[in-house]
Amino acid sequence: MPAKSPNRFEVIVLDVLHRLGYGASRNDLQRVGGSGDAGIDGIISLDKLGLEKVYVQAKRWQNTVGRPELQAFYGALAGQKAKRGVFITTSGSRRRR
Repeated sequence: MPAKSPNRFEVIVLDVLHRLGYGASRNDLQRVGGSGDAGIDGIISLDKLGLEKVYVQAKRWQNTVGRPELQAFYGALAGQKAKRGVFITTSGSRRRR
């Protein structure tokens, strides 16, 4: 997966989540990543009105993901008043000791 661009990785993540049952159709998937994305790479609407959403952060990293990245995503979710969020990475996470 590291050969894929970050933008392509975001599209792949949304596609995988859709295949796992998130969103009724591809129209329910929205990629918002890129500069100025405020920490949200994608949004998946779970209902026809778009009131229930899952916010997605996709990190294509080789280095481990730590607390600062997860806290930043949590802050992005709070900024959206989100109830659901999914953080997906190609790397591992640092263990807290």
